[in-house]
Amino acid sequence: MRRNIFLFLLIALTMASCAERRPEVKNVIFLIGDGMGFGAVSSLLLTDDSTTAFEMSPVIGLSESCSANNYVTDSPAGGTALACGERTLNGYVGVDVNGRPMKSILKKAQEMGKSSGIVVNTVLTEATPADFYASVLSRSESYKIAEHFVESGVDVAIGAGLEVFVERPDSLDLTKTLEEKGYDVYTDKDSAFGSQSDKFVAILPMEDVHRRNVPDSLIEKRAEARLYLEQAVEKAINVLENKSKNGFFLMIESAIIDGYGHSNDSDGMVEEMLDFDRTVKQLVDYVNTHDNTLLVVTADHETGGTAVAYKEHQVGKKVPLTLSFSTKGHTGTVVPIFAYGEGAGYFGRVMKNVEIPRTMELLMKESE
Repeated sequence: MRRNIFLFLLIALTMASCAERRPEVKNVIFLIGDGMGFGAVSSLLLTDDSTTAFEMSPVIGLSESCSANNYVTDSPAGGTALACGERTLNGYVGVDVNGRPMKSILKKAQEMGKSSGIVVNTVLTEATPADFYASVLSRSESYKIAEHFVESGVDVAIGAGLEVFVERPDSLDLTKTLEEKGYDVYTDKDSAFGSQSDKFVAILPMEDVHRRNVPDSLIEKRAEARLYLEQAVEKAINVLENKSKNGFFLMIESAIIDGYGHSNDSDGMVEEMLDFDRTVKQLVDYVNTHDNTLLVVTADHETGGTAVAYKEHQVGKKVPLTLSFSTKGHTGTVVPIFAYGEGAGYFGRVMKNVEIPRTMELLMKESE
């Protein structure tokens, strides 16, 4: 408890000692690259000859990604730290070390009168997005997580994973429950992206949300899937910015960086980071044209021990970059933070993962 109080005071003092003009953060966009460490970032920088979104970042920091009981966090605990501002045990989703529910930064933004949204290129009930709205002891409790999602209060959510909403052991159809709560529910991409609704949930087929789920032979379908995250983010922002005069909070996860780290897939990682960069650039453009908006890009942990090791990579020659991996699991190395827009300067330091949402909360409260 003393340590938590100290961290909170440290954040407050840092904010007080920065620029004389207090930041006015109305909108927060929180983009989590699951498993994205410095090796993944390096794969982008060494492959893309153009200026990447990371090179556009005016503020760069570091995040210590530990859980409460291990230097190497898993996704549930890593996401909980980023969502709730407190470390928990590996395996726990949105609860503290004693199993008690915690309030996430998304929930706190809602209490401030902000609209809220979730966009992922995985299932909506996966560990990282679940950390922002659910409170369970294990990510495997997917049916219960789906029930918590129905009660989340988000204005827009786009992802995959219809099965746990409709193919349930209790025979409930949670899409009907969502409709009773005033949501329009879509299960196909065209309907979702063409929707005029200001409150909807899109639960799409997996092959629509990421190219990894599309056979190599379906070239056009794979190309469409590569654009999904950009399109979904654009749609969500369009809904959220018109929903509340108090601003919005949008949580985004690019989840498959982690998958390529686990599978030690060098080519997949490089291609994934190129796709990720397009989404970040899109968000940077938004921040640059919309005052009072903060964008924070970071990771819950590093995966794969991903690195650019010494090989016959000759500068100037168009040889595909081959990454090296030290593990098929997570590592405890620090991960990068890239911050843009209003209040970005408060993230340009070495931070514990829990300090990121705490700082966001203080910045949003400063603008109330």
